[in-house]
Amino acid sequence: MRTLKLNLFLAAMICCQLMTAQKFSETITDELQFSTVSPKNMLVVQNVNGPITVEGYDGDTIQLEVEKIISANNKERLAEGKRDIQVKIEQVDYNLYVYLESPNNHFDTNKGRYYNERNNGRWEQPRYNYYLDFKLKIPKNSNVKLATMNDGDIYAENVHGNEIIVNNLNGAITLKNIAGKTQVNALNKDINITYFRNPNGDSEYRSLNGDINVTFQEDLDADVSFKSMNGDLYTNYETAKLTPELVQEKTKSKKGVRYNLSSKQAYRIGDGGIKLDFNLLNGDATLKK
Repeated sequence: MRTLKLNLFLAAMICCQLMTAQKFSETITDELQFSTVSPKNMLVVQNVNGPITVEGYDGDTIQLEVEKIISANNKERLAEGKRDIQVKIEQVDYNLYVYLESPNNHFDTNKGRYYNERNNGRWEQPRYNYYLDFKLKIPKNSNVKLATMNDGDIYAENVHGNEIIVNNLNGAITLKNIAGKTQVNALNKDINITYFRNPNGDSEYRSLNGDINVTFQEDLDADVSFKSMNGDLYTNYETAKLTPELVQEKTKSKKGVRYNLSSKQAYRIGDGGIKLDFNLLNGDATLKK
């Protein structure tokens, strides 16, 4: 009998929660364009909770679509979330910013990063949940900087600008058919990249707890450095091993400046040239053609 009463009580509690749960969703769309045409123009998309998807196309405007979802336990908290969570658009110099703005996450467009302006920088647990799904179609030759933190992967395809920068804290990064100097960092997931055209500048690939898999064009000429505490480097390119670099360290000794050999492995592919730096902790790196 006690078990029956307990089950009935739990069922009533769940039913009550379902009846009081509140959810709001809307889709925000916009068409954007840089105020001036310049090879320095950079589209910066900054999310916190949710994914980012970018597709390059042959048009000349940026097509923005953001699905915003707010959920809470009651109408009051839902209204609070609807008021707090905003999508902002602002151009500063050559940077066009599209970003999430919230009380806990204020984006400084002059510095290009978030900071918390409430309670001396202390983060407060909001009384609601939020999720933003950014989707963008952009001119194919755009430079981009993409970042998110939680609950989403970053995916970009057919982006052929001079530079692509991507950071994801708790999700994966997939870049397909891209070009340009590359800087990527995925803290806890894998990075997968295929190049339409090999990078035109020194590039960096970082992951703490994931693998990095990169497919280049066959005619790659690069100097590769690799470091991983618990992983290996794999490639089907012909390579020549290079002498580790000397690393300069400042010292208080009267003997002057001290030099150490780098702990990174170094290899040359083709004729060498641009530097490709792979830095991992618990994953493998694969370079293939």
